[in-house]
Amino acid sequence: MPLFSHSQLSMYQECPLKYKLRYRDRIKRDTVGVEAFLGTVVHQVLKKCYDNARRSKANTLDQLLTCYRELWQEQWHDAIVISKQELTQDHYVALGSRLIETYYQRYAPFDTDITIATEMRLTFSLDDCNKYQMTGFIDRLSRTSDDLYQIHDYKTSAYLPGQEEADHDRQLGMYHLGVKRKWPDIKNIQLIWHYLAFDRELVSVRSDEAIAQLAGDAIKLITEIQSTIDFPPQESNLCRWCQYLDLCPMRKHFYTGF
Repeated sequence: MPLFSHSQLSMYQECPLKYKLRYRDRIKRDTVGVEAFLGTVVHQVLKKCYDNARRSKANTLDQLLTCYRELWQEQWHDAIVISKQELTQDHYVALGSRLIETYYQRYAPFDTDITIATEMRLTFSLDDCNKYQMTGFIDRLSRTSDDLYQIHDYKTSAYLPGQEEADHDRQLGMYHLGVKRKWPDIKNIQLIWHYLAFDRELVSVRSDEAIAQLAGDAIKLITEIQSTIDFPPQESNLCRWCQYLDLCPMRKHFYTGF
């Protein structure tokens, strides 16, 4: 039975050809944008922070920053692409440090709720017949003292969406459904995005009707993907980070090699 993720659905919507190359043809590339690499390392540090807090082993800011720098050095590789030529690796190292420091200053000592899990994988059905399956990872799931369950997502991007965009976000809405499938007795769920570059939270709460609509829309999209034969390219601002420029009929003339 096919298993879909939010990132798969988003890739199809952004560029059907890229989706086909990645998920139908299974052509994998080692290249990764430095922004995505930075986000991965910052996520690893915050996971360590909360995992240690669960064990009553609080980390200092210096410890977390040391961990960040060590992870960066260990995981950096030659296939990481810096698309903005005016910037260097040192710029991104400093940016990640600043994001971690901003988060630490806001939330330390990380004891306002109970962390249930970090990087928790969810696999769940969108429908009652278990025909449409989704999977994904929650950055952190927590519970407050008044039994409010919170689905946290860390964002390291330089883009801050508005409240309306958060209220219609599919990814955390899907995770809301996944948590309800896993623990049907949970009554109150809150979705929280942490935009580290802006020291800002966006919070959303979804009704049962909104979640049902979200699931229905995802099922329609999956049905479309499964029946699609033609996967045309679709140009956008995201093309500059694409790993498949050499295979794209609209962009391969810009291709200089990976």
